[in-house]
Amino acid sequence: MEGTRDVLDVLTCGIVRTAARETKPEPLIQAPATPAEPSRELLTEKMLADRWVCSVARLQRWRTVGEGPPYLKIVGKVLYRLKDIEAYEEASLVRKVF
Repeated sequence: MEGTRDVLDVLTCGIVRTAARETKPEPLIQAPATPAEPSRELLTEKMLADRWVCSVARLQRWRTVGEGPPYLKIVGKVLYRLKDIEAYEEASLVRKVF
């Protein structure tokens, strides 16, 4: 019986020493939750075309004839403000009256 205890003591001491030598993993730093897509105040014509499921050419044609939502032209790039897009969408909302 005593021989068994000696063996168990040796095994226990070995396990404790091994555990003490093992490097413990550092706790993971959790990044703050971020939205899937960042909020954008400006949309490119491609982004607007994707939003409205239409072609970029249609948006370009509307700009040529003065239709569609207001836009910005900065350094030769056409940009749409999100608030203008949302206002245009709201104004285009069709409410059926029966």
